[in-house]
Amino acid sequence: MGTFQLEENDKTLVLELFTVVDEPDGIKFHLRHFTPSLVAWEKPGPIVLDLASADAKSVVFENPVDGQPKRTTITRVDADTYISKSEVIPEKGDPQVTEITYRRQKDAPPPKH
Repeated sequence: MGTFQLEENDKTLVLELFTVVDEPDGIKFHLRHFTPSLVAWEKPGPIVLDLASADAKSVVFENPVDGQPKRTTITRVDADTYISKSEVIPEKGDPQVTEITYRRQKDAPPPKH
């Protein structure tokens, strides 16, 4: 399970929740976006992408329904870093690619007494 929060000028614009689930017909990536008050963007339910490929460094999920997103690739850079690349292919207009680098948050030092 994972979360993502997009902010601009200290204001939350969107929240994203995602899970990777081993289902009877294969591994799925479930994804849903919410407003700051948790109103879901996607109707009637989450986006579901199918596992297309996987190796030691990356996994690729593809959307069998539409291009919103069409493909999501998660690549491990090192033990504390990975990159998520999402390719959106709208019915009209240009494709859009979003790439986000995630880094493990370092443990805070213990408080001094």
